[in-house]
Amino acid sequence: MNDSKPYSQNLEKKFFRPVDNSPLVIFRILFGFLLFYHVCSILLNGTVYRNFIQPPFTFTFIGFEFLQPLPGNGMYYYFGSMALLALLIMLGAWYRLAMISFAFLWTVQYLMQKSGYNNHYYLVLLLCWMMAIVPANAYCSVDAIRKKNIKRNSCPQWALWIFIAQIAILYFFAAINKLNIDWFSGKFISIQFTRLSNHHIYGILYGRKWFPVFIAYAGFLFDLMIVPFLLWKPTRRIAFLLACIFHLFNSFTFKIGIFPYLSIALLLFFFEPGSISSIFFKSKASVTGSENIFIIRKPVLYLLSVHFLFQVIVPMRSWLYPGNVFWTEEGYRMSWKMMLRTKSGSIHFKVVDPGSGKTWIIDPTKIFTPYHVSWIAISPDITWQYAQKIKQGFTKKGFPNAEVYAIGLVSMNRSIPAPLVDTTVDLGKEKWYSFRHSAWITDH
Repeated sequence: MNDSKPYSQNLEKKFFRPVDNSPLVIFRILFGFLLFYHVCSILLNGTVYRNFIQPPFTFTFIGFEFLQPLPGNGMYYYFGSMALLALLIMLGAWYRLAMISFAFLWTVQYLMQKSGYNNHYYLVLLLCWMMAIVPANAYCSVDAIRKKNIKRNSCPQWALWIFIAQIAILYFFAAINKLNIDWFSGKFISIQFTRLSNHHIYGILYGRKWFPVFIAYAGFLFDLMIVPFLLWKPTRRIAFLLACIFHLFNSFTFKIGIFPYLSIALLLFFFEPGSISSIFFKSKASVTGSENIFIIRKPVLYLLSVHFLFQVIVPMRSWLYPGNVFWTEEGYRMSWKMMLRTKSGSIHFKVVDPGSGKTWIIDPTKIFTPYHVSWIAISPDITWQYAQKIKQGFTKKGFPNAEVYAIGLVSMNRSIPAPLVDTTVDLGKEKWYSFRHSAWITDH
């Protein structure tokens, strides 16, 4: 009992001790640039139009139906403002306001449209809020020029450690989630290699039967071991080199936007802060350890404890549901199940009015693009949401007892197509339970 208090005090002292803030500052610059690049890209390539303007309505996270796209060209202005905020973040100008505003806007658009869900977008959401609470503008920033009193060479140790912890959680669950036959057989990777395996030059390598299997095992070992190797100083440099090769390979092969480059930028936090400073800020004064960093410690400890407890529990929730999570998607989102399955499908809805005996066939392709219809077909919660929309529409037309049945076929990893939803269940009468298995989702 007597030894525990000194140990906890020593740990708390290390947690809040001042360290060189160079990794945090450089990451702020890179993070702001990548956010700016991403937002500009989705504005220019039609993603904003396709996801928020073109559809008659969006499929929000259940419970956030009040979040709807702005009318007219409002979403262009929405994302345009995000691009400007990203520039302010990069420059460290009015940083706290800019970072919190960007985090808020990113979170809203993330919750507003599930079609096209991506784990990488969830990572950006987390990083935005983490960056909102750290003093990333204390050096090499417009704010440090505007307000001399905020300029510092240091930051508390926790401001660097939280990014390492988040990365460790991500890679751990990414490795655990790969423990399935479709991954280690190379089947999923082979599907992803289709574009390059048929190329007249790249196909020389990507078309080899052994290459997808090699990448599958290498990917698993990378996710499992990269953080320990980065933490251990003797292997840190080689781990950094391997991580750069890994992420650049992913960027070339899978075309997954800014995620590979964001992952490389996050590697900064594994190096000694002084080493980063000696590379990027050669004239920067060293941190002596005597800097006075005023901070209310207990709220920070409680906030971070809750956050990381959430980060550990949420990815495990899919283990509580029966069936194959890649098929049922129950507990799939926010669980770091990255690049592990591909699904395709088709769907239509049959509406029956018991009173009049009338029957209608609702074809989603009449109002949605094939892209969005695919998401309606392969995601049970989106299927249910669309069924509710249909039910509401027929209730307004004077058919309050109308029954809604989803009829479709889904293929996962190019398997034989099968019904994802029980075609005999009236989805209009079903309720959605966020933490309970929906019996109308079929087994696979």
